Amino acid sequence: MLEQASIIREKRKTIKITISNDGKLVVYCPFGLSFEKIEQVLSTKENLLKKRLAKTKNISLQYTNILKNKNVLLFGKEYEILVTNKIKKPCFTDENFLITQKIFEGNKTSFYIKKVEKEIAERVFVKRIRDILQNYDYKVSKIIIGNFKAKWGSCDNFSTIKLNWRLAMLPPKLVDFVIFHELTHLLELNHSKRFYFELEKVCPSWKESRQNLKDFNFLLSLYL
Repeated sequence: MLEQASIIREKRKTIKITISNDGKLVVYCPFGLSFEKIEQVLSTKENLLKKRLAKTKNISLQYTNILKNKNVLLFGKEYEILVTNKIKKPCFTDENFLITQKIFEGNKTSFYIKKVEKEIAERVFVKRIRDILQNYDYKVSKIIIGNFKAKWGSCDNFSTIKLNWRLAMLPPKLVDFVIFHELTHLLELNHSKRFYFELEKVCPSWKESRQNLKDFNFLLSLYL
């Protein structure tokens, strides 16, 4: 599989294999590591990598307009980006995400997608958690909507729930899964049997949601 891979040599001790959003194999490896050794490592993971490459390519085709910044996702629905000077600031309509000519020509579309969706996430997610807290006995000290590059959410020892604003792009069912996942960590910080036992109580379809969430991991590297 070496001929399909982009090799990036850097100061590291181990090999790291990733697949880019457009379905390309990228191998990060130590300086001086032979191509024979890289090929050997790839060959041991060949079947798995081929499956992942195929799936990633299918996802990139399905969401090609998102990746090309022609459309934007909001709660699982695609909105076409439309340039108009009839608005004062970027906003969503029933079918479009509106931006001004100045924003478009200044290559600031991604910046304003992030800005508007983060504002929506802060409003919607905080309310959603507060609604949940009225019916469940979770003790949350703080809610943070942040910009995280590699995770959808987290929970710490101080009962702080952190959520990635990019959750605003996901279908509501997956948003709820991530929220309940992090809330369950208030009861059990690790992923023990007890954790999944408690998660099952509030999110019976967590296994399906966890699997479906993987299809949207490409969003984590958008609008950085």
